[in-house]
Amino acid sequence: MFRLLACLCLAGIVASPPQDDLKPGLLGEYYEIGEEIDDFPSLKGMKPALRRIDRQIDFAVGNGRFGGTPLIDQFFVRWTGVLRVPKQGKYMFYLESDDGSRLLIGGKLVVDNNGLHGMEERSGDIDLKAGDHDLRVEFYDNFAGAGCRLRWDSGEINREIVPAEALFHRRDKDLDK
Repeated sequence: MFRLLACLCLAGIVASPPQDDLKPGLLGEYYEIGEEIDDFPSLKGMKPALRRIDRQIDFAVGNGRFGGTPLIDQFFVRWTGVLRVPKQGKYMFYLESDDGSRLLIGGKLVVDNNGLHGMEERSGDIDLKAGDHDLRVEFYDNFAGAGCRLRWDSGEINREIVPAEALFHRRDKDLDK
C-alpha cells in the first residue's frame, strides 16, 4: 500500500511542474523570416532573432516595429507557456490578428485565424478544468500592419484580454536569472 501511494505521489509530481518552476508571462520567440509569408512557416533549422517574456498578448495593429522589437514585416512569433484557469467550465477564446494566428491549448487547436488579412478576429471554445494548461499562440505577419490580441470569457469572466495573472512560463535558464 505504501509503495502504491509513493508511486501515485511521484506520478503527480512528474505530471505537473512545481509551482515555483512557473514564472509570470509567456515565452515569446520572435523569428525573422525575411521572405514572403502567407502561412505558418516551417522553422526547421531557424533560431529566434529574439526571445523575451511577454506579460500578455495584447499588441494593437500598427505599422513599423512590432511590440517594441526590431521586426517590421515578414516575421513569426510563437508564445508558449501555461494558462491558469480559475474555475472549471466552458471558455471562449478570441484571437485577433493581422495576418495569421492560431491558439492551441493542451495541444488542441482552439482558434484558427490563418491567412493574409487585416486585423480580423476568430473564436473558439473549449471545456477546461480549473488549474494549469499548456498554451501556445502562433502569429505571422507578411507586409504592412501587424497586430495580435488574445481575449477570453466564460460564465465567470467578462470578455477581456487574457490577464497577466493567468499567464505563466516554465523557468527559462537565460531569461529568468
